[in-house]
Amino acid sequence: MFVSAGAYSARQQQHAAPHRYAVWKLAYYRSGHIDALVDNTRHTVAPGTVLVVPPDADHAEIAHTSYSNYYVLVHARPDRPWPRITTDDSTRRLGDAFAALVREMSTPDDHAAAMVDALVRQIDITLTRANAHRNDSTARAIVIAVDRLLEERHAERLRVDELAREAGVSGSTLRAYFVAELGISPQARLLEIRQRHAVTLLQTSNLTLASVAERCGYYSASHLSRHLRTALSCTPGEIRARSRPVD
Repeated sequence: MFVSAGAYSARQQQHAAPHRYAVWKLAYYRSGHIDALVDNTRHTVAPGTVLVVPPDADHAEIAHTSYSNYYVLVHARPDRPWPRITTDDSTRRLGDAFAALVREMSTPDDHAAAMVDALVRQIDITLTRANAHRNDSTARAIVIAVDRLLEERHAERLRVDELAREAGVSGSTLRAYFVAELGISPQARLLEIRQRHAVTLLQTSNLTLASVAERCGYYSASHLSRHLRTALSCTPGEIRARSRPVD
């Protein structure tokens, strides 16, 4: 049963002293890096981490950086099959559900209660699945970790072999893992991420094409233009024109 939801942020070194809830607390960390202590068990938390705190458990946070999260409080059975800590997948399914739930709380209407119930159910099912698959294969764990690196460092000149070394596997093994788990190569996945960020900047900013290219990992404005024409069959100018409001 849903109790409440909200958003929280704190500055670096603004630690959260030990505290308890009488209900389950589910927290989705959006930014920053902290150590979370749950009944004296230390968890390293980064963006995309979901921390599940059972009722009456001691909970504290050590803020190594500024950080922010969404949180949901729910009544549920003590034996609810949720992992104590998990990481969102590349689709950001959990993050989207937490964000939507917080938005429903801030803009209530006649449909809010039904939407809240649906979103809480979605989070419940996703966490239950994550717990069932907590012994995922090494391949999946490596793909999730490298996919997060691609997202965080998409503007850099990344090489697949270098990412593979960071993950502790060969380049060919990493490519095979990506194809098996996502159906595409690491390089293709990186291009998808760069394209998404470039389109967003073109739609929402007046940055020059050269600046957009630099911020998204393209070699030049012409490189970005060629990629968008190949992938989307349109030019950067056409993307911008479509995003402008009609007078």
